Amino acid sequence: MTDRKIIFNLAGPAVLQTVVRSLFVIVDAFWVGKMGSLPLAALTSAAILVWGFLALGEKIAVGTNSLVAQSTGAGKPELAKRISSYNIVNTLFYTILLSLILIPLLPFLYFLMNISGEQASLCNEYLVVLLAGFPCMTLLSTVAAIFRGYGDTRTPFYLFLLGVVLNFFLAPVLMFGFLIIPAMGISGAALSTLAAFFTSFAAGFFILRKRNLIEKIFHYKFDPGIIKETLRIGLPIAINGVGFSLIYVFVSRFVIEYGTSAIAALGIGHRSESLAFQITVGFSMASSVLVGQNIGAGNPDKAEKLAWKILGYASLIMLAYGALLFVFSEQFAGFFINDIEVIKVSSVYNKIAASVLIFSAAEIILGGAFSGAGDSLPPAIVGLPMNFLRIPLVALFSSLWGLTGIWIAICSTVVIKGIVIAIWFKLGKWKKRKLILH
Repeated sequence: MTDRKIIFNLAGPAVLQTVVRSLFVIVDAFWVGKMGSLPLAALTSAAILVWGFLALGEKIAVGTNSLVAQSTGAGKPELAKRISSYNIVNTLFYTILLSLILIPLLPFLYFLMNISGEQASLCNEYLVVLLAGFPCMTLLSTVAAIFRGYGDTRTPFYLFLLGVVLNFFLAPVLMFGFLIIPAMGISGAALSTLAAFFTSFAAGFFILRKRNLIEKIFHYKFDPGIIKETLRIGLPIAINGVGFSLIYVFVSRFVIEYGTSAIAALGIGHRSESLAFQITVGFSMASSVLVGQNIGAGNPDKAEKLAWKILGYASLIMLAYGALLFVFSEQFAGFFINDIEVIKVSSVYNKIAASVLIFSAAEIILGGAFSGAGDSLPPAIVGLPMNFLRIPLVALFSSLWGLTGIWIAICSTVVIKGIVIAIWFKLGKWKKRKLILH
């Protein structure tokens, strides 16, 4: 099989999976947008925090994907099964603890974001429900990571497709009420998401057991080696993700000074570019799997060659999507809301974001390659300071060019990160990483 076929056999379903997964947020935004700009602004603020929560919650999934891929490449199926089953249980315990820590912190996070009044109340309605059932989301992430580690990107796609279809039909029922079901508003959107994630997790877990890819859960043992290696790989990415979310906590303070239309526009801008982002995440998953399996098999040069090819294919897609987003910037925004003011502001963000999509692809896809090799520190070292740089840039550019300056500040750091991560990856020190579990 040629490299192109190998890449697209993995990347195709992985891209579809991430695109489908992004629809969870889009579905919520679609239905919440029917409630008005204030609820949509509240959902946008909540989504910024959810990025950080997921970054923390999915660090076990990230490590699991790399370790299972390397174990598979090294011809150690029993080790892959043990890592997979142990980390499903580890995900459950860890996420319960994480939720208990995060829920009391929500008021402080609203304070940092300069959110108050009805918007803070709506955020709280959404996030408390979501965090109460947070394991539903992280367990599905770990199960999907296990499938990908084995080289199966199709099953995770079907699992997320099942979830998003369920969410699309369940969300309006729970939000607006139907027959004997009372209207729950924005908290109904969170509950619908959790129900969809849990259903997909249960289906994925059943398939893993049926294929004999995991051990029985009651065989679980506390394994310090597995936990240590999982966290070594997942923690830097989690910290980078939390830092990314935290930056937006502060950035949103600048944005909100321009009114709820501006914060709503930020959310719509993110959702307009989310398809491109999810496509690159899908290619990143393929990069992580192929690099991990080839590192495990002792073929680092092959791993590097495949990573660059994946980035090349993704860049062509980003050029096409970027052109569409730039030309039809208002139409993208109009899908989510019919408020003319919000659409105009969102359109400006879309045009700027469309110009840097290739650099974003480099950061995400090569970051996935680093992760697959078990060397996830470089993306964090590049990402964290560049993300923090957004705060002074936003303050400076906002004073110079207003809200448009904020959009420029956000996107300019994407260019820097993409260039630096590409140079670091080319240096090739990640090739020396080897699987140390037995």
